[in-house]
Amino acid sequence: MKKTLLIIATLDTKGIEAGCVRDCARSLGVDPLVMDVGTMGSSVTGADIPAEDVLEAAGSGSSGTSVTPGRSEAVEVMQRGAAAIGRRLCGEGRIDGVIGLGGGTGTAIAAAVMRSLPFGLPKVVVSTVASRDVRQYVGTRDIVMFHSVADLLGSNRFIRLILEQAAHAVCGMMTASPATGEVKPMVAVTAYGISSRCAMNAEPLLQMKGYEMIGFHANGVGGMAMEEMTGEGLIEGVLDLTPHEMADEMFGGYCRGIGPKRFRTAGEAGVPLLLAPGGLDNAVFSPFYPMPDALKGRRRHDHDDRFCVRMEREEMVVFARIISERLNTSGGPAFVLIPSGGFSEADRPGGELYDPMVDKTFTEELKRLLRNDIPVEEMDVHISDPAFARRAVDIIDEMIRIRRDGGEGRPGTGRQV
Repeated sequence: MKKTLLIIATLDTKGIEAGCVRDCARSLGVDPLVMDVGTMGSSVTGADIPAEDVLEAAGSGSSGTSVTPGRSEAVEVMQRGAAAIGRRLCGEGRIDGVIGLGGGTGTAIAAAVMRSLPFGLPKVVVSTVASRDVRQYVGTRDIVMFHSVADLLGSNRFIRLILEQAAHAVCGMMTASPATGEVKPMVAVTAYGISSRCAMNAEPLLQMKGYEMIGFHANGVGGMAMEEMTGEGLIEGVLDLTPHEMADEMFGGYCRGIGPKRFRTAGEAGVPLLLAPGGLDNAVFSPFYPMPDALKGRRRHDHDDRFCVRMEREEMVVFARIISERLNTSGGPAFVLIPSGGFSEADRPGGELYDPMVDKTFTEELKRLLRNDIPVEEMDVHISDPAFARRAVDIIDEMIRIRRDGGEGRPGTGRQV
């Protein structure tokens, strides 16, 4: 059975380029389905899904393709309509991959559609802006940004080569065989740089208990991607060992970018969650994410071209309040495990950021604010100690088993070890 590729383009300005991708897909034995998201007029390339249909899907009926007086409003309408159509086609099993092409506008529309589609569906964008910071386009999704190098303006052999390479890439992704092997439940684990040893210690222990570990880089996007995958039912349990992003969010650091769903989704979905304060001792900055003046003079640890700045008592109080508020209201099974010997590699005896009394501020405030039925357990070890990972894995395994048996998924009452 043939695969179908959805091609998204503003045909009024990128019609020739869309036609090139369409013809290449056909030559590869893939059925193309062209969707027009243009707002300015007709095209030399015909659309299987014309702009009028996109407008209708957005709830913006029009006799032509001029959707609204303003360009930004027009883009928003086309994003909404195209995403609605894309979700419907995907839900009906009518598309096997998506490719979009354009400059800033075409990229914004195509990427918005792709961000609304499931993980695993092949997604490629050929874009003139792919050499820039593309986080606003990619978000948390598995989108491949393909730099066009030259503008998608004028037909020439170089652009045809780029478009054909991108078409081959997405069609190859569509026809690849799915991963083989035993399907095991996945446990999500957060990690970053100077606290990743805990996750590395946890993986073989999770494997021994019959799980696969799926790691998420606690860089802002990683944590939010974990929240989304948990909400979509892809995750059996969460070891949120590194909520470090919270520190960077507070000061505009390297790992900023978390949203209001961070630390909430597992509870809302009923997925067991174990949280540890990995990386909360510091915020990370770099030449591209400069440290604010308010932090000048604080203790620091040089990681590479990035550096970690010590979070003090006042920040620890705020972190405890945010985490407790989100866990208290999420309603799901949760457990907090705290390594009193240090929260990162720089926060250990001899490290530049070591300060157990400041770390204790977080623990005491969290205990004061957290619901009584959410256990808080302290271990007199460093977060990188194998014993800490072993205890974390034992707890999340027990929580998952309790949930499978129809219980609340919350073991124990917390204890000092």
